Amino acid sequence: MTHLEFGPVLHRLPFLLGGVVTTIALSALTFSAGLCLAIVLAAMRQGNHEPVRRVSIFYGTALTNTPQLSQIFAIFYCLPLTGLVVSPFVSVAIGMTLNGSAYLAEIVVAGLAMVPPLQHEVARSLGLTRLQAFSRVILPHALQTMFPALANHFQIMILGSSMASVFGVQDLTGRAYDVGSTTFRILEVMLVTAALYVGLSFLLAAAFHAGRRAIGRAL
Repeated sequence: MTHLEFGPVLHRLPFLLGGVVTTIALSALTFSAGLCLAIVLAAMRQGNHEPVRRVSIFYGTALTNTPQLSQIFAIFYCLPLTGLVVSPFVSVAIGMTLNGSAYLAEIVVAGLAMVPPLQHEVARSLGLTRLQAFSRVILPHALQTMFPALANHFQIMILGSSMASVFGVQDLTGRAYDVGSTTFRILEVMLVTAALYVGLSFLLAAAFHAGRRAIGRAL
């Protein structure tokens, strides 16, 4: 009769925790870069130049309507054709950043729309330029509104980063496959891995909650 045996898997727990570090690093890097790009895309969409606005809309439409895994595959195989050879980690990071920026841009646009008109009037009364008003007045206030959606999307990116294992990246899922192939305890490995993802999600939720309260006090 088949029974669960977690001993061999727990013996490799430090190895799995190393994958957690890689997962957090990959997700944090791509989220940060994606958010910066998303702010630029949102500013392009808010501008008065129609061609620039259309480019931003096309970018978002193209990347949100194609599978992220396909985008990463395209980057992974196309970059070497241009003579640019990068590691699998970098290829995955580029793909996740571009894909994430398209979704994050929608969050930023919605957050900016929630800023009261009074804030725009205050910025104009202070004699700020459009760029200064956007960066110093509008965006900081929109950030508090966007924070829950941003936190939720970061957790989605944490879980989505598991596809990095397809390209040989030693994230949590990648290391789980390695442990499963050496211990032959596939079910136990996946249960422990799932528990680590759940624990990581709870820790991130607590961190984001504390961060939102800090931003609220600052504003």
